[in-house]
Order: sequence, then structure tokens, then C-alpha cells
Amino acid sequence: MEHPQGLDLPERVRQSIAATVDSRGAQARVISTQGRDSMRPPQCHIVAAASKAEIDAIRGAASIVRQLEFYKTFYGPVVRLAFSVYPEAGEPFSAGTLLNISQVSGDAAITGLGRQKSIYFHFYEAENGDLAYAFSKEIPNGQDQRSEAKKILKMARDAYGDTPEERRGFRNAVSLAERNFELPVSLPE
Repeated sequence: MEHPQGLDLPERVRQSIAATVDSRGAQARVISTQGRDSMRPPQCHIVAAASKAEIDAIRGAASIVRQLEFYKTFYGPVVRLAFSVYPEAGEPFSAGTLLNISQVSGDAAITGLGRQKSIYFHFYEAENGDLAYAFSKEIPNGQDQRSEAKKILKMARDAYGDTPEERRGFRNAVSLAERNFELPVSLPE
């Protein structure tokens, strides 16, 4: 399913992501969307942003692999969605984003990953302090991946509940977990 214009991201969100691309390189965010009058649960979308050259290098036929990672730390849980895009020719493009289970948006995103049969990736080029939509791709979210997301959601909720309130801190948890972050995500055997 192509989204001809990508997601309707608020200007402040586009500018914030573009500034982060300029200072730290490729970025990803998970966004949950839902029609205003919809009774259906929100859909989880992945927004990826990078330089024009990086986005141009992955246009066309490509394989996208993703993994949901769970880290239990002294300060609480960290869930990371990491992915790599493998174009037919050239180097892979990789990015990751963190999901904070203590926030409704993080919980909703993981819940969506456990329910949706497809995941939508929207690619944007960072230019002149803003994002310009490039293209979107839809990938299947198989039963094994949905089951894994449900398991990680339960582990994250349990770990959050087991962490004493006075010790909880997402930034501190991330600083412990990020030592284990790796990219690119390997293609399956």
C-alpha cells in the first residue's frame, strides 16, 4: 500500500527529526495513527529520515528486516525497534528507535506491532531544516513477529511494574541498554 504523501507529520515534529538527522545521522520514530472517528485500534507506522543521498540509495526493490529488542535494566525496561533496508545494490541503510513502555505512545506502538498484519515504513529526506517525503513501503508482519511483540510487551510491562518507582528513569535505562545496541540488523539465513 503506497501512501502518496507519507504521514501528515506536524511541522514541529518534522523540524525536530530533521535537526536530529543533521546532528546525529539517520533517525527513526514510531508513530501510531488512527482516524478521528475510527473505532479501530491505532496503526503503528515507522518514520525513517536521513540525507537525500542515503534515501536515494534505497529506492526501488529492497529487503527490509526488523527486530524488536527488549532490555531489562536497573532503572526499568527499554524496548528498541531496529531495522535495516538492503537495496539490490549498495550498502544497507539502518536505524533504530526506542519505545518507552511508561508512555501511552510507546505502549500503543508495541501493541500495534503485536496486532498488525502489515507494517508501514515512510522514508523522508532531511533538507533545509525540514523533512521532505520520499516514499513508503509496506512489509508483512507475520504471526511469529506479532507473537514476539506481544511477549516483549508483557515482559516490558512486568519489568516496569517490578522496578521501584523511585528508581525508574528511562534516560538512565537507555544509557545502560545502549551498550548492547547493534546495527545493521542481519538478513535471515
